[in-house]
Amino acid sequence: RDRFVAQHAAVAYFWIACALYVHNPTMAYNINEAVEEHAYKTYDDFLKTHGASLKQQAAPEVAKQYYLDGDLYMFDEFQTNPCQLRRPKIENLYDVFVAIRDDEAEHVKTMKHLQQDEHLQTINNERTYGEDGHPVPLEFPDTCEAE
Repeated sequence: RDRFVAQHAAVAYFWIACALYVHNPTMAYNINEAVEEHAYKTYDDFLKTHGASLKQQAAPEVAKQYYLDGDLYMFDEFQTNPCQLRRPKIENLYDVFVAIRDDEAEHVKTMKHLQQDEHLQTINNERTYGEDGHPVPLEFPDTCEAE
């Protein structure tokens, strides 16, 4: 019963977010930012409350595989700091929850980034067109510094 409610609430939330995005992309990102921020705070509170016992428990193999091995389905490409790879240490269950919490923080940063006007492209924006008549892709500043 709980899974039924959670799954259907997630589907409803998805379609509400899609409809809101069509109407007002910034507002859709703002609501998603609030959801991600709440998730971060929830994981952070959980870690503060249960940290000692979580440190005594082994990390599940699936978590080790997800965070440490192979292609993480564009894990690095979607980080807000594209200049460095982010591979958290996973030694126990506490580390797993820290990694999940930190993922939520990355989601918050991403939602904030997507609300910046210069990074939003809607049908209402003026577009620049190339000689071939096709829209010129938006260019974003390089945030990596030369080392």
